[in-house]
Amino acid sequence: MKFTPLLLATPFFLSFSCNRTGLPNTQLGNWVQAAAIGNAPRSSAACFVIGNTAYVGLGYNESLTQPGRLKDFWAFTVETGWTQIEDFPGEARSSAAAFSIGNLGYVGVGWNGFNIYQDFYSYDPAAHQWARKADFHDPRYDAVGFGLQGKGYIGTGYNAYSRNDFYAYDPAADSWTLAPGTSGNFSKRRGAVALVYKDKAYVVAGSNNGVMVRDMWAFDPSQAAPWHPLANITNTDPGTWDDDYTDIQRELATAFVNGDRAFLTTGSNGTMQTSTWSYDFASDRWSRRTAYPRSPRTGAVSFTIEGMSFVGSGFSGSNTTFDDFDRFLPDVPFNANDY
Repeated sequence: MKFTPLLLATPFFLSFSCNRTGLPNTQLGNWVQAAAIGNAPRSSAACFVIGNTAYVGLGYNESLTQPGRLKDFWAFTVETGWTQIEDFPGEARSSAAAFSIGNLGYVGVGWNGFNIYQDFYSYDPAAHQWARKADFHDPRYDAVGFGLQGKGYIGTGYNAYSRNDFYAYDPAADSWTLAPGTSGNFSKRRGAVALVYKDKAYVVAGSNNGVMVRDMWAFDPSQAAPWHPLANITNTDPGTWDDDYTDIQRELATAFVNGDRAFLTTGSNGTMQTSTWSYDFASDRWSRRTAYPRSPRTGAVSFTIEGMSFVGSGFSGSNTTFDDFDRFLPDVPFNANDY
């Protein structure tokens, strides 16, 4: 069903200048209230970015008639806020995987609490139209998706057990093929996050058999050995540089890239997390930033457009979903009055 765009509140952001000399990392990074997504609060939504527009949709809402899943989709720009677009054409679901290639977004897999899906769709914002594409290899949910070097990838996730395989989508052929194999010590996982930076993808976090995984990997499909292990996200090195790595491990977190760094926040490692970590791609090192100031949650989404990063939605673990969003300013001191 096609919707006439519905304009919601345009977000308002504050700018700051300051001297950061000597500022503790735990006070660096400000959270500023942004416009809430339209319609129902949700967790485990799908998200992709095309140009300067982010698209967020699907997800779980506890107040709906069982199985409590959504199929609406929303577009967000810094200038106009949230606008409702065409509904997702497949079954309502949560925990789907999404990515973009060029001017198209792609969404597939996921579940509704009972059924696990493998169907897959593209969205063309210029035509305001969804199209059914070739099914993914198998049904799964809590997988990660990313677009890289002209192809799309979906991997990891859960169906009967956690996975560590990846499949590549060729948009020209509308077909899936098994991607170059992960290393033997790439942990199976569900509820991980994936990041793309300078023609490489990065996969980190997640859990397997109820245990938080600790390995992190970079993926470059142009290389003969495409998967490269990075430093663990726990204190496993005999040196002191990772002694503070006590709560990076988690599942159902959200992560985004801003500039030359990635940021990981929210999620759970048995305890709901608000700690926020910054990852430096050049040094392969993590450092703490200002904690997420709102209610702890899992299943949030995040995106960066026009150099601005946003985090929102999610599930509290006490049968409450959220529609709030905040902008994260990584190089600005925290101000409690801004959210």
